[in-house]
Amino acid sequence: MKLNSLVDPKKRELVREAIRKKDASLLIKKKPAEEPARGGKQEGKWIRGSGLEVLVYHKSGVSIEALERAAQLGRVIASNKRLDQALVGSEEWESVKEVFQCWSGTMSAYEEVGKPFGEVVEYIDSETKLKYLFPVPQKYRGKKDCILVAEHPDYSLEIKGNERIIRAEKVDLIEKFPAENQKWYLADPKHGIPFGDLVDELDSNARYLWRIEKNVIPVARYYYYGDVVRRDVGLVGRPSGGRGVVVESRVSGPESRSAMKK
Repeated sequence: MKLNSLVDPKKRELVREAIRKKDASLLIKKKPAEEPARGGKQEGKWIRGSGLEVLVYHKSGVSIEALERAAQLGRVIASNKRLDQALVGSEEWESVKEVFQCWSGTMSAYEEVGKPFGEVVEYIDSETKLKYLFPVPQKYRGKKDCILVAEHPDYSLEIKGNERIIRAEKVDLIEKFPAENQKWYLADPKHGIPFGDLVDELDSNARYLWRIEKNVIPVARYYYYGDVVRRDVGLVGRPSGGRGVVVESRVSGPESRSAMKK
């Protein structure tokens, strides 16, 4: 093929350059860049690890809109189960104690006792009047006395006027979510949320449940007043309320104390 047969001068120059450099890859059309994943992060770009870092200190407490703040930085908010590992049976919590009380990355939604799930669980904040919505997957509609759970970063927060909508890619259902508040129960093995029947406080696997009538809220954890309170699992309060945020870190120990300045 003669170069003159290429009408486009740019193509002729490209072929000349390929021949000169003996590099046929110059003739291969490059693929467009991948679209960024939800929350501004590309797939696989989340910073993960076995350590913990403070993203937001408790004294600077933030609402659950901190989810988007974490997403912008590519940080994974530590799950309730991960925080449980730090709070119970170890002293790891001391390295990030300025974060407590804090939100976990474990988002939940539950209805009133005896009320089946519909298309969405709705909670209206009594102070801000913001409406928090958790769409219920079709397969879980009609279920009652259960709790819906999603783990960060498998969900994001959509802000639409005065609505805050939880958009979850993966949602689990925990059955036998207890009706009685401030009682001891075993924690489900995957997410660490109390479920099932009452158990004795002396059982090291027992967790103390805080719940209200209904809510859409991340699990909160605490550390003050000793080991007993460190076993509290909070599903109470307002999602617009201020709490700290702790994220996963690639390093452990004192070096990983803070992901941001105080």
